[in-house]
Amino acid sequence: MKKYITVIAIIVFSVFAKACSTPAATIASNTATVQKFVSHQVKAGETLKDIAYKFGITETEITKLNPDAREEVYEGLVLILPSTATADRKSDSVTQDNLKFKTHKVKRKETLYSISKKYGVSQEVIKRFNKSLYSEVLRKGDKLRIPVNYSENSVTDAVVNVPQTQVAYITHNVIAKETKYGIARKYGITIAELESTNPSLRDGLKIGDELKVPKANFAKSTIIDNDEYAFYEVQKGNTLYSLLRIFKLEADELIALNPALDEGLKEGMILKVPKGSPGSGTPTQAVAENQGNPDVTILEGEKGSLVNQLTDFSPKRVAIMLPFGVGRVNTGNTEVNENLLRDDRILRLSLDLYSGMLMAVQDAKKVGITTIVDTYDTSYNRKDGPATNARKVETIIQSNDFSSVNAVIGPLLGNNIDRASSLLNARKIPVISPRSNKVAGGNNIFVSRPEDNLLRKKMLSYLKANGSGKNIVVIADKKNSTTLSKIKAIFPNLKTVTPRSNDKGYFLYPGDIPAQLSSELENWVIVETNDVPLISSVTTSLNGQLGTMKVVMFTTDRGNAYDSDEIQHDHLKNLAFHFPSAEKEYKYSKAKAFIDSYETMYGVSPSESAIKGYDLMYDTLLRLAYSSDLYAAAATGVETDYVENKFKYSSRAKGGFSNSAVYLMKYTDTLELEEVPFVED
Repeated sequence: MKKYITVIAIIVFSVFAKACSTPAATIASNTATVQKFVSHQVKAGETLKDIAYKFGITETEITKLNPDAREEVYEGLVLILPSTATADRKSDSVTQDNLKFKTHKVKRKETLYSISKKYGVSQEVIKRFNKSLYSEVLRKGDKLRIPVNYSENSVTDAVVNVPQTQVAYITHNVIAKETKYGIARKYGITIAELESTNPSLRDGLKIGDELKVPKANFAKSTIIDNDEYAFYEVQKGNTLYSLLRIFKLEADELIALNPALDEGLKEGMILKVPKGSPGSGTPTQAVAENQGNPDVTILEGEKGSLVNQLTDFSPKRVAIMLPFGVGRVNTGNTEVNENLLRDDRILRLSLDLYSGMLMAVQDAKKVGITTIVDTYDTSYNRKDGPATNARKVETIIQSNDFSSVNAVIGPLLGNNIDRASSLLNARKIPVISPRSNKVAGGNNIFVSRPEDNLLRKKMLSYLKANGSGKNIVVIADKKNSTTLSKIKAIFPNLKTVTPRSNDKGYFLYPGDIPAQLSSELENWVIVETNDVPLISSVTTSLNGQLGTMKVVMFTTDRGNAYDSDEIQHDHLKNLAFHFPSAEKEYKYSKAKAFIDSYETMYGVSPSESAIKGYDLMYDTLLRLAYSSDLYAAAATGVETDYVENKFKYSSRAKGGFSNSAVYLMKYTDTLELEEVPFVED
């Protein structure tokens, strides 16, 4: 109950339809190669923007060569600038006395580009007078200061003469075991600087090479205090995630120490890490030892994830739509809330899913993904009927800005999912069904739970691949005649046991099943029914034969009848019962990190739905960082595997995508469920 109350508190005290941002590093990819360098000493009052404009370069080019300048630029600081920097550019010290401004309130669907076109002012100029736009996205309702009479004549015409330092070079002869990193460190320069003066280095470093390097006093201001930090040269194949794992740092911590990471992680970068952190003694060696096995520090349950293949670290925006019914919650009466939770299965399911999603957002932060979560309460009420409940979803979508949303998880129920999919289809915003696979949807629907026909198909494929030489016996009731026909198409010589029926339901005579079993061959008995008494009768009969013959039991559809207390799980264990499943049963040893974190936060172990919420949200965020969007990720055919769920989205005949990743499970001798390895051709 503690978990539910905690999650309710999170929902009630959050502002719906507003972004809940998780602070994390936003890392973009940028590839620029510097060839030669000049220097500039910062004058009083100069900013990065001023310097960039004066020299006709970008701020990114400056901070790439001078990472510490991202945090502070002060008078007297000597900056290294690329050779493209020219000192004859007019300064951009805008005389604002003559400028007139208009306040513009951002409307729905407006972009910085459309606003710049409307006022005839460049996007860069708008950013200059609205500095928050350098670090934040444009949102509906933002108020911008727009200079309405801005022109190039608005700036002063003072020509800046920047003193440039003539760089003196010396020769360095490469000796055995030297690396580019070691040489760069020796002379207090970056690898980019070393390569720019020695282009042949891009083909590799050879013993005896003569390198031209600047004297040690070049770029002294960029050398980091060696007493406090250790240093690491980024190797080919390194990812932000793998480095965070090895050095045991959070993404925020590593980026704070290395501001240049905001522009992306690149081979050859020199990173600083605190001395004493794991791997900091000889970081190059420590990381190299782990390169051959990228999963060495990854939980077993994450081996199918995408954490080592992420490329897009821009902030992700996900909308969650679930039927919390917050209006029914009484924040001052715990007893009322407990009664509500006890009686409302939909509310419990929603809270479980949501609790797992919150955990996933936290874990995504650890691999460098910023997540903005918009939470919407669809307020489902069975008494209102499907049409009214669907209109609630429609109102949410029409009343809020979804233009920057990367994905919507929810709503929970089929009709509501279809309505959301329909309303967002034109904008190509993915709508992910978290539980139901009984949805129509449009081209933007992602069904996260494998459809029943896919589970059945997986088991039929397994039977076909492995059933040769077995005595195949099928027990199917009338409702499953279609499945019986499919099995007959695979095994034309199979044997059948037809259940008898009367007013009380299905039944079997004691000799019906034994008559079809073989004492010489292994018996594979396929049971196709969801009738509790019939399943109980079959498992009891088969267990009675185990002393004289080998019997394995299968089904292509494990319905809810198998959860009945009338079905003895000892019987299923003895028969090594095989079945297809949308989820597996986690092993604590492999999922320990997640389970322990969840229990710490909520005080209880996670339910199946909480784990589904976690796996689904985590997978969604990783896919968004792996590809440009969920559609592109699906097109790659990538399959991922987490705590209890795996995902592989394939195109549906009726539009959209369906999760085709299915487990085959079996009962073990210890009454545990174990995954059966099987890869379809």
